Amino acid sequence: MVLDVGIHKISNEEYHRDPCSKPSLSRSTIYELLFHSPAHAKFNHPRLNPDLVQEESEKFDLGSAAHSLLLEGIDNMVVIDAEDWRKKETKEQRETARKEGKNPLLKKQYNEVLAMVEAVKEQIKGCKELRITDLLKAGDSELSYIWKEKETYLKVRPDWISKDRKLIMDYKTTGNSANPSEFARQIIGCGYDIQAALYTRGVKTIEGIEPSFIFIVQETSKPYLCSFIGLTPEFLDMGKQKVEYGIFLWNQCMESGIWPGYPQRVCYPEPPSWGLSQFEQIAERIGV
Repeated sequence: MVLDVGIHKISNEEYHRDPCSKPSLSRSTIYELLFHSPAHAKFNHPRLNPDLVQEESEKFDLGSAAHSLLLEGIDNMVVIDAEDWRKKETKEQRETARKEGKNPLLKKQYNEVLAMVEAVKEQIKGCKELRITDLLKAGDSELSYIWKEKETYLKVRPDWISKDRKLIMDYKTTGNSANPSEFARQIIGCGYDIQAALYTRGVKTIEGIEPSFIFIVQETSKPYLCSFIGLTPEFLDMGKQKVEYGIFLWNQCMESGIWPGYPQRVCYPEPPSWGLSQFEQIAERIGV
């Protein structure tokens, strides 16, 4: 299947196989180009590495199940009646479910997902700024946007976008804290500023409207609390610059066929400012 520029309703698997006529650039590839290496980006791209095998984890199953139920109203979970995944028979059931495009969950995990989804729905309703009472009626989920800038194909897949296209929401689950101040560290570490910049860029290119971008971050432990996080102008500007440089580097590698890894020389990284500050505090405390 080859798709042209536009908005498409395709499966998550089809999207990640990259259905463009030429290999396309996505948020994850930009992140790898900039923060790992072009060699990593090529290795993990399904069109540039035909032997790529995507590994799925138990964490992925839980998050994916919550996504489907919350954003699409689809219960695609297969409940495995077991306490854990240690038995061979249970592992086989899990793999069979995955091959069928389902999310295998233990019974206790299934109940957790149901409780999580109900909790996040109530908290979305409680956020006055969003003014959303029903996600399914107020927007569209899992649309794939494909566009072209000169010879470069790009693609994004917003979790949810409002009917008027003025708001994108991205739903993330975490086993850690959803406290906004804690999540701020992940924005850079996980490339979420790149995600916001690229997604709004794609929607503006195709729809002619530049949407706001909000992260819904939910903890996977009781009481399943959520935070709603937007990016400051500084974060958004940084994300836009990273996208521009990512596109430049992608085109450079595609044209040359050269995808370098780490520098082939001895490197001498500078100690980070926090490391120096930490040592100064220790030295002051012990009187050195």
